[in-house]
Amino acid sequence: MHLREIDANLLVTLDALLVDASVTRAAERLGRSASAISHALAKLREIFGDELFVRAGQRLVPTAKALELAPTVHVILAGMESLLRPSKPFDPSETSRDFAVATSEAGELMLVQPLRLRLQRLAPNVRVGWVATRGEDNIDALRNGRSHFVIDIEGASPQAPDIRVLRLGDDALATLARPGHRLARAAPKAESFAASGHIDVHGLPALELVNRALAAHNLTATVTSRASSLLSGLLLALNSDALITVPASLAASLEKQFGFKRVRQPFPPILFPLRLMWHSSYDRDECHAWVRAELVKFSGEMQVSD
Repeated sequence: MHLREIDANLLVTLDALLVDASVTRAAERLGRSASAISHALAKLREIFGDELFVRAGQRLVPTAKALELAPTVHVILAGMESLLRPSKPFDPSETSRDFAVATSEAGELMLVQPLRLRLQRLAPNVRVGWVATRGEDNIDALRNGRSHFVIDIEGASPQAPDIRVLRLGDDALATLARPGHRLARAAPKAESFAASGHIDVHGLPALELVNRALAAHNLTATVTSRASSLLSGLLLALNSDALITVPASLAASLEKQFGFKRVRQPFPPILFPLRLMWHSSYDRDECHAWVRAELVKFSGEMQVSD
C-alpha cells in the first residue's frame, strides 16, 4: 500500500485509541460515532496486518505492534499540527489550561504547591491540581488523560514505551523529632535510633528505606504509630517522642514552619530519585512543555537551596 492511499484521519484515530484505550472515549474525543471509530480500526488492522488492540474487559489493550507504532504516530501528528498551528508565539501569561499532577502527599508539598505559586505569578490562568498517586494505575491515568504529569518519589521504573521519564534529581531522607527531643541533642547510636519509636506513614516508603539501611546493623526500626496521612504523622511527631522520616527537601520547610529538629541518622545518607513522567502525546504541546520546564527549573533551585 502506498502513502497516498492512507487517509490521515486513520492516524488520528489510531492516536486517539492509543491514548483512550476505548472506542467510545476515542469517539467522544474526536467528535465521531463509535461505529466510525470501529470502522477505522478495522481499516487500520488491514493496513498494518495486526490486531493493534485486543479487548480486556471494558478496555482495549494495545498489541506490541501498536506500541511500536505509537511514538512514530505521535511525531507525525505533532508535525502536521505544527504546520496548521497559527504562527503566533506561545505566551504562558495569555494561556488558560488546567493540568492534573499525580503524586504522593510529600510530592504535593515539595513540588506541586510551590509550582502552583510559581505559576500564579507567571501564568495566572495555567492551573495545576493534585491527585493522589495510585502506583501502577499512574500509567493508565497518563494514557487516558486523567493525569497530565506524575511526580514519582518511589523510583519504580515504568515499562511503557509511550511514557516519558525525566529525572528531576535526587533527594535524601531526613528524620525529624519534636523540639526538645533527646535524640536531637546528640547523634544517636544505631541501637538507640532503631529502638526509638517511629511513625509509619501510609503511602510514604521512607521507613522501608530506613530499615534497609538499619539492616547493615542487624536492626529494624520500632514502629509505635501508623498514620493514614503525612499530616497525621506530623501531628503525631509534634505531640509525642516518636520520630518521622520524610524527604529532606520537605524536612527543611517543616523545620522552619513547625520547629522540628533533625535527628542525625546512624548510617550513610539514603538517596532516592525524583522523577517526572508524562505521556508522549504531550511531547509537542507548548503549554505542557512550558510547565515541565518550570517544574525542572524549580526542582533544580530547590536542591541547590537545600
